[in-house]
Order: sequence, then structure tokens, then C-alpha cells
Amino acid sequence: MRMRAHILFPFDLGLELDFTGKDAEEIFKQVSSRKSAEVRFDGENFQDAAVSTQIYKFGVGTIEISFDLDADLAQAAQISCFTENLQVGKMPIVKYCQSHVDGVIQRASKYADYRYEKRLEEADLLPVFVIGETLQNEESEPIHVSEAFIRRHRKELYGIVAGEPRYEDLSDFVLERGMLQNYGYYEDEMILIERFGAVVYSREATTMLNLIKTAYSQYWSLKSYNFILDKELDDAQHALEHLPPYYKFWLIPRQYQRFSAEAMDFGRDKLAIVESLYSVGPTIPRIDADWHLRTLYASIRKVFTIEELYKMVDTKLERIEESYNSAREFLSTNFFILLDFIFFASLAWSVIDTILLLKISSR
Repeated sequence: MRMRAHILFPFDLGLELDFTGKDAEEIFKQVSSRKSAEVRFDGENFQDAAVSTQIYKFGVGTIEISFDLDADLAQAAQISCFTENLQVGKMPIVKYCQSHVDGVIQRASKYADYRYEKRLEEADLLPVFVIGETLQNEESEPIHVSEAFIRRHRKELYGIVAGEPRYEDLSDFVLERGMLQNYGYYEDEMILIERFGAVVYSREATTMLNLIKTAYSQYWSLKSYNFILDKELDDAQHALEHLPPYYKFWLIPRQYQRFSAEAMDFGRDKLAIVESLYSVGPTIPRIDADWHLRTLYASIRKVFTIEELYKMVDTKLERIEESYNSAREFLSTNFFILLDFIFFASLAWSVIDTILLLKISSR
């Protein structure tokens, strides 16, 4: 079976991008492409692999390594389950991709309109297999992809999309409970996707692949926002635990100034994140205007739990803001308590001083 494997390696740019010129309305921009890489897996060589890099407005880059293979679904499942064992040239695929990240970030910097202090540096791979020939039955006649075809090959297909190395040993209980969902729009389409892999058989395979890449990049973007906000939340909670009491009045002005500066830094991060979430993320005009693409895109977003990640980001934004507001309110209250003490102490001293002066003058 002829197919093309597309291995996606996403990474956090640590930037928010704003394209200009003819690309101003586009959600992504391709920054490099070449077709001279050699890919190896389990002793087999795949020549003329293509390597391309895209950057997305919401601060994610994707390195895509694609190559043709003539294999059955079982071999594709092996590649999907052990994608990290692929080699590009003489380097493991993850190290190869990581070696290009800094260069891509540097090139993307010219489009940056905001920079974050921290960047998510995790590594992940998503294999997508695009079947490039007409599927045939035993009599070599073209067939429509049906539930019967998916059921006949469900173990291999499950292994591809779930990244399950022991897919051949899966029980009927597991296969029925985690039944594969075909998101194909037409009866001759097969679009299977889960968190760890995808299989596409469609006349619009390029469009389907781009939808998967976009949703996966948004998933990675939300992961990076959660990473940034986890750090912010830890810093805010640590600072709350070490607020000075009112009797250590000499520390209050410095702590208040520190919290104000950190709150302003968080405010800038929050504005950038919110703009990305609600201006770029939820709606993409080209997808939103097409019922077919919109339906498929919504299904793919559910696979990557994008809506749940949006809610997590919103919750963390609210908690961090509440933490900074509580800290400043606490410091302000203690500061005014200190002023009250100073006022009453000054008033008492004035009374005592007046009494002393009166006694001295009466002598």
C-alpha cells in the first residue's frame, strides 16, 4: 500500500507573531522547505524525504518530515508506535528537529510583536499517514471506505492512532470501548485521528493534513500557555506565602513595588495570551466559511481537548490575577494600619508633649 508519512514536531517559539504584507491575514507562514533528507527506520531507508518548517501566529513552530513508503498498515503501525526511533541523516529525529529550533526562532523574531520570558521546551511527535492510492478489494476493484474496512483492520489502525505497540493483543473490550471514529465527510473518505497519530484517505488529503497541523499547533500553543501560567501561579503563590506582617513596616514599600511590577508583567502576558486565544484561536475565516471544514475541524479540536485547555488557561489567568490583587490589597491594608499606628502614636506624643510643656510653664 502506497502512503506518505508526515511526522510533525511542534515547538514553542516563546513569541506572538504578527505577519505583514500579503501574509497578514494568514494564520501560518512557511519559512523553509527542502527535499534532500534521508530517513531510516529499523534498517530501511526512505530516500528524498522532505523537511519543511512553518510558524503560526499564536507562537508555535512545526517541523514536518515527510517521506513515501510502500507498506501495509502493520508496518505503518510500527513506525507510529516507535516514531522516536526514526533517524534523519545520522541523527535521531528528535535531536535533528531540536537542532533547528533556535534557527527558526531567530527567523521568526522579525515577525514578533510580543516575547515571553519563558518557553516550553518539551519534545513531541505526531505521525500522520496519508494513503496515496485507491483502496481495492481482493478482486482488485476499487472500494469505498466503510465501517467494514475499518473493522477488518481495526487493530492496525488502532495501533497507528493510539501509539499502542501491542495492538495485536488488544481485547475486543478495549477495541469496542475505544471504537475508532471515522471523521470522513464523504463515503469514500477515511479520517481517523487520536492524540498520538492519524490516518487520512481522502481526495482532499492536503486540506485534511493542514487541518490536523493547525489543530495540533493550537493544542501545543495552549500547552505552552499553561506552562507559562503554571510558572506565574507558582511565583504568585510563593510570594503570597512570604508577605511581610505590618510590624515589619520597612519591608512593605519594597514588597508593594515588587508586586506591582510583577502584576504589570503578568498583565502584559495576559493581554498577549487573551488576544491570541480570542482573536486568532477560535475562528479561522477560511475554515469558518466552509461547513465541511468547520465540522471536521471541530471534531479534530475535540480529539486534542482544545476547549478544555482553553478553560484551564482562563482559570489560571483568573487565579493569578486574584493572587496579585490579594497581595496588593494585603500590603495596602497593612500599610494603612501602620499609618494609623504612626498617627495615633504621633497624636499621643503631641498630647504628652503639651502636658509636659504646661507643667513646666506652671512652675
